Amino acid sequence: MRGRVDLLLGLAVMVALAGAPRAALGQEPVPDPPSPEQQPPPEVSPEPPEPAPAEPPSPPPQAVPDPPAAPDVPPSEPSPPEPPARTTDVFPEGDVYPPYIADPHRTGTGAMVNFYTDTSIPDSSGERTSLKAGGRLGFVRVSKPGLSWQLSLDASFDAMFDSQHKLDAIGWDGNYGLTLTAVTRHRASFKLAVLHLSAHVGDEYMERTGRTRIDYTREEVAAGTAVRLGAAWRAYGELGVAYKELTEEQAPWRIQGGLEWTPAKTAVLGRFSWYAALDVSAFEERDWRPDVAVQGGLATQAHGRTWRFGVEYYDGRAPLGEFFQYTEARVSLGFWID
Repeated sequence: MRGRVDLLLGLAVMVALAGAPRAALGQEPVPDPPSPEQQPPPEVSPEPPEPAPAEPPSPPPQAVPDPPAAPDVPPSEPSPPEPPARTTDVFPEGDVYPPYIADPHRTGTGAMVNFYTDTSIPDSSGERTSLKAGGRLGFVRVSKPGLSWQLSLDASFDAMFDSQHKLDAIGWDGNYGLTLTAVTRHRASFKLAVLHLSAHVGDEYMERTGRTRIDYTREEVAAGTAVRLGAAWRAYGELGVAYKELTEEQAPWRIQGGLEWTPAKTAVLGRFSWYAALDVSAFEERDWRPDVAVQGGLATQAHGRTWRFGVEYYDGRAPLGEFFQYTEARVSLGFWID
């Protein structure tokens, strides 16, 4: 009996296990095969693309010339400010119409040692010393585009000493006057002056020779003009007429002209430049005999002034008014300051 029961129980268990789902037994469920409606369409492999037609070979690239180089143009600088329409300087340095370099009668400062080859002043030796002190002092200068003019005072003291007679003073002249000068943009300059010259005989010379003064005095109006011939050359001419004279031997008219070479380039020690000048003058009171002066040497600028060191040759009237009738010739070494 018991055996039958165990057999029945065993069959019941087997039946139960056979009807139980696989998941309950720890196995993965096997899906049912899909129905024809649910099956995906078969995959169709894509057809290979048709080859593109061969393109014709491209021509080789042509060389393109480089564009022309642009010219070197310096960077533009700011334009300078416009000059003022008019400026006024009180006591300016220099002058727009400089004194004539080789003029033996010009105002200025300097010293010379003179060696005379022809002397005619009585009781004087062939070696003399000349001194001058003074110059041109500008009062006012007015400048505007194209024109500048200046009013100045000319004043100087010129003296000559006899080196062989204890440096006795042979004589001296005093010069002064007012000068109006102007310069234009065309390198031309002009001068109008009222000048006074008073000549004297040295006391020692009077005592030694007994010579007395003839009262040589000349007051004149002078007009001159100068032209720049390039950067280094200047030519000038001047005419003077006296309106007051104290001796019968004097006459009113005189003429003067000259040429100067003053390059700006330095040639010696990086500071000095060469220069040369010629001056020719003639006085009616000497029957228009020409007085010739030639000067040359080295020049430099310092403190607003021009210093000249050179040699001068002169043939003409004695530079002292009291001895204007005499003609002398000399070679001089000296310096001059303008």
